Amino acid sequence: MTLFYRQNIYKTILFFFIITQISAQTFSVSGVVRDAKTADVVPFANVFIANTTKGTTTNEKGEYSLTKIPFGTVIVSVSMLGYAPARQTLRVETSMNKEIDFTLSPNEQELSEVKVSSSRDKTWEKQFQRFSKAILGDTPLAKACTFKNSYLIDFQEVKGGLRAIASRPIELENLALGYRVFFTLTSFLLSNDEIQYQGYARFEELKPVGEKEEKKWSLNRRMAFEGSDRHLFWSLAQHKLKSEGYEAFIDAAGFNPANRTANFYGQLGKSILAFPIDSLIKQGRITNEFRIKFPKRIELHFSSPYFNGQFYRDDNRLISWIENVKDLDFNDKGIIQNPKDLITAGFISSKRLAEMLPLDYLPNETIQRELPKTKTTVELDSTTQNNIWRLQEQIQLTSNKSYYHPGENLWFSGKMLYADASMKDSISKLVYVEWINPQNELISRQKYHIDSLSFHGMFTIPAKIALGSYRLRAYSKWMRNFGDSCLFEQIVPVISPKQFIVEQHLAAAKSSSAKLITDKNTYHPREKISFQVEGIKSKNLTVSVTDTIAIRRIKSLESKAKPFLSASSFKVLPDFKFLAETGLTLSGKVLDKKDNPVLANLILFFGKTNSTVTAVTDSEGRFSVSGIQLTDTTEISYQATDLKGRLLEKVLFDTEDFPSIKPITIKTTYEIKTLNSAILVEKDIDLPKDAIHLDEVSVKTKRTEQQIISKPIYGNPDFTVYAKDIGAANVGMNPVLALQGRVPGLQVTLAVDGIIKVRMRGGQNSIEGDAAPLFLIDGFPVEDVNSLMNISSDNIDRIEVLKTARAMFGSRGANGVIAIYTKSSVSKPSERNNTGLKSNARQLTMIGFQETKPFFSPNYATAQAKDSGKPDFRTTIFWQPKLQSNSFSFYAADNATVYRILLTDGYFSSEAFVEIKN
Repeated sequence: MTLFYRQNIYKTILFFFIITQISAQTFSVSGVVRDAKTADVVPFANVFIANTTKGTTTNEKGEYSLTKIPFGTVIVSVSMLGYAPARQTLRVETSMNKEIDFTLSPNEQELSEVKVSSSRDKTWEKQFQRFSKAILGDTPLAKACTFKNSYLIDFQEVKGGLRAIASRPIELENLALGYRVFFTLTSFLLSNDEIQYQGYARFEELKPVGEKEEKKWSLNRRMAFEGSDRHLFWSLAQHKLKSEGYEAFIDAAGFNPANRTANFYGQLGKSILAFPIDSLIKQGRITNEFRIKFPKRIELHFSSPYFNGQFYRDDNRLISWIENVKDLDFNDKGIIQNPKDLITAGFISSKRLAEMLPLDYLPNETIQRELPKTKTTVELDSTTQNNIWRLQEQIQLTSNKSYYHPGENLWFSGKMLYADASMKDSISKLVYVEWINPQNELISRQKYHIDSLSFHGMFTIPAKIALGSYRLRAYSKWMRNFGDSCLFEQIVPVISPKQFIVEQHLAAAKSSSAKLITDKNTYHPREKISFQVEGIKSKNLTVSVTDTIAIRRIKSLESKAKPFLSASSFKVLPDFKFLAETGLTLSGKVLDKKDNPVLANLILFFGKTNSTVTAVTDSEGRFSVSGIQLTDTTEISYQATDLKGRLLEKVLFDTEDFPSIKPITIKTTYEIKTLNSAILVEKDIDLPKDAIHLDEVSVKTKRTEQQIISKPIYGNPDFTVYAKDIGAANVGMNPVLALQGRVPGLQVTLAVDGIIKVRMRGGQNSIEGDAAPLFLIDGFPVEDVNSLMNISSDNIDRIEVLKTARAMFGSRGANGVIAIYTKSSVSKPSERNNTGLKSNARQLTMIGFQETKPFFSPNYATAQAKDSGKPDFRTTIFWQPKLQSNSFSFYAADNATVYRILLTDGYFSSEAFVEIKN
């Protein structure tokens, strides 16, 4: 069910005239009050600072004096029975004594002569009830308020609304807060669901009858202050937004807020996004004033210690909205200098005259708030359960073979599945695929961008690898909101070349209506084989062609996506801790020299794409940049400055959170059998000179600019391992694994917890200390060896090893240095130092989406290529992870065998067989 804004939410355009804060910088005002007609002095007139308790009365000579008025904008007001009120607005920014004389005009209206008929009394009473409810509000405090001279108020029915006027200040006795308020109403219009009124007040404190009433007033004043516009802007000025219970959000681009559902956390990160409004604060005209300009619409969630909200089912905070297009000025006491430009709705606008506090009121600032530690647990109805159910997504992986031998490539394709078909391609755009060993240790993790509901990639299985049951695991972060048991897992046996696998119990596979049609059933080696696909839409299909003699299809090893949780299984709302990712994310914290969080501007320069992104921190120094689209390893230059443009040194980036690896729970029904001799093993074939890819391209090149390799500051390394020595066997692996056996004294081991440990013999630390070397990427230190995970081997130029300490690295380099240099560090002169940042900008390396090399299948179209004497023995003949048409073709290899052609869409599969005869 969609929750629309059916409530009559009053939008308040509240034009309270204001004063500035009480502070050490003050000025004085004095003058004389006279009658405008006779020029006689007016004794005993009330002279006050609007909306405060600060005031005085004129003496018998009509003189007054107000002192210790804080700098800023103030309104000096005068009222006297029988006269129309007068006021004057001042803006004072320096210490001075301001002289202001007032002239009061006699009020010509004789209220005592007004006669009201009984019929008008009934109409007036109904109008007064509407007026009273609108201007006082509908809170418990409003019930303790009484108008002492309501007879002064007249009403006029206007088109679509009610207008109110009063000839003299309205006296309101507020026994809930302990004030007598004299409110000068300058305008009032109640129209449909909107109330607009202007006015200013003089406050007099009532005297409590005892200690109990005094404590009640103190508590109620605090309650009235909580969640008010003053409380909000005071929290902003004091950089206490979060600790005072506020969190701000904005509507995501393209989402209509009118279609918001009743479950907040189900929409967070999708239709509504967290927004650090405290990062928008700028310095005002004087030292204790500030300026802010909100985005067009801000949604505020306020944790009240007194009330619970009911707008969302799963969030009991009080909800307000601010809709502004103009700058707002406010001071360090939270007093808005231009309140007519503030437009609010929701809880914040429900605070009316009954909860109006004098502007010189502030609660005890040392009071600690008890924020809710957990969100409200509510019983979910069937509609809400169904709304949660439809947010589920799953992943289906399909690999080119059921099992593998050392040294082979594991090719896979991935499909995104959705509980609700209408949610297709609308949740995650980033998935993680992991290669895990039999000891439940992570070997490699790759990130893939989802394109048209699919993705594809590969892992290279090292030639020297322990045999056993490995596994693939795939997931999006959004899937983790529904439990790690929902992640996709598939067993991948790695067996000896002398072994093969057979099915113990034949597993039934869901057959498809698709048909694979070819012109004949028997082909010769290196002959072109063509297929037509019928009976299914040819979009995002996966085709795998394998040699049945070398590799068997084991259906029990073909894992399917986990079933979606049923709607009725959602008894409580999931935490939705993980947001749906549309791209990569960089987040962290900026600290000052004293390690305190700081409001800062952050500039990120992405060298690979030559683009710049800016971010701002919140009051806790936090920042986040999401939706980043990068491939492979990318260098990022970054620089943080405070609001005055001064450089900040400490930028701490968050480490990514990944699910723990638990022992396998998948049951398999296969048997491993051994032969006397090795069977055919997949290899990269040695191509004939004239053999070409199926999609041959012509590339024209120009003379390239000379590449320049900057000399390391530490001089010559002890050992260097170049890209050609790393080899394709390490694709998708941690590059440090390539150093094992190539650098004397270097030990690379896998710990029980799946973490790679590197030790350099000869380090200066004791045997009981940390003997790990310092790791660098293009000259910049990274946290540890596991931070190097998934640096593409294709992008590595060389790895340099320093076994002995260098003074320039200090204690961090006491156990040696392993420095990885990417090909992007080998730069052209014209591309160097072109970031636009200051010279001391820092750098980090970010791992982007994995770029997968295309599957190679030879083209024997020419007689010369076909007659080549070089052997072609492959176990995977053809692999197309994303078939977009209803036909495909490939060339047979050399050995006589039978090919299995397997077509799948992630749900169903079809297969066909063709024989290869010499």
